[in-house]
Amino acid sequence: MLSDAEQRRLTEIEISLRAEDPRFARRFDARAGGSRPRWQTVVALILAIGAALGVVVGLVLGSVATVVVAVTALGAAAGIWGTPRRRHPFGGSPNPGR
Repeated sequence: MLSDAEQRRLTEIEISLRAEDPRFARRFDARAGGSRPRWQTVVALILAIGAALGVVVGLVLGSVATVVVAVTALGAAAGIWGTPRRRHPFGGSPNPGR
């Protein structure tokens, strides 16, 4: 926990950073607000539900291969859900014409 003096100093640094380089400061604002696109969440949810059903079916049928594929799909769903929006490496738009 920061002391009052440290908190004030941190606020001063933040204000000066926003004044000196607002583009750089906006990059942190976008990340703090949760920048996952809606489609990404929907795809991950559908994949996770399908994979969970696949695990159940594989266990009921006694199919090791089905369970392995379903668990792999669960991992893919977690990866899709956990990956934030891609950004252009230098802060610009990945599609300059748009």
